[in-house]
Formats: sequence, C-alpha cells, structure tokens
Amino acid sequence: MKQIEIKNRFSDKIILAGKYESIKECLEKNRGADLRGAKSYLNSHNFFQEIVRRQKVDTFTQKEWSMIGQMIVHTLCWNTIKKRFGKSAMGIFKKLSKVGFKEWMDKYKEL
Repeated sequence: MKQIEIKNRFSDKIILAGKYESIKECLEKNRGADLRGAKSYLNSHNFFQEIVRRQKVDTFTQKEWSMIGQMIVHTLCWNTIKKRFGKSAMGIFKKLSKVGFKEWMDKYKEL
C-alpha cells in the first residue's frame, strides 16, 4: 500500500488522502456521499441524475432508461412527466424507493 493524495487541480487543496493499493482502489472506496436522508432533493434534477447514475445498469429496463434520459436532458417538470409517461414512470420511482428514495414515488402518486 502506498500513500495516495488527490488534490484540487486549481487550489492544490487535498480532497482525499489515505493508503491504498492504487488510485483506482482509492476512487472506488470513496465513490461519494451516502445521499439517503438528504433534505429537499425532490425537485432537483441533478440529485435525480446522481441517484440514477449510482444504480446498476440492469436496475432499469431499456424503456425506463429512455424515460430517465428524457427527464434528465429536458429537465421535465412533474406535470410533463405525468403527461408524457403516465404510469410507465412509476416503475422508475418504485425502484428508487427500494434504495431509500421513496419521496419521488410518493410525489408522483399525488399528481
């Protein structure tokens, strides 16, 4: 194991440091914050994108990935999502609720 430091390229501030076998191991073990329990994320497209990105590819069907892509690229509002996808989008929100993010499913049911 060797000491690895990852620094901000602009400020040279150390972002991450520790003893790892490789940079790859360092990055894999420090993939990011646990976002469960975060507040006020319901209407954040960036948050939705990050949560979806962290799921395994086979979590969603090809049709669901297509819907997700449209939601993210076009930053669709709730009413547009409901009009465009109807109940088909519920599968996405049910799957996200299983990993701790049920607020999207609850919100979608309300509309």
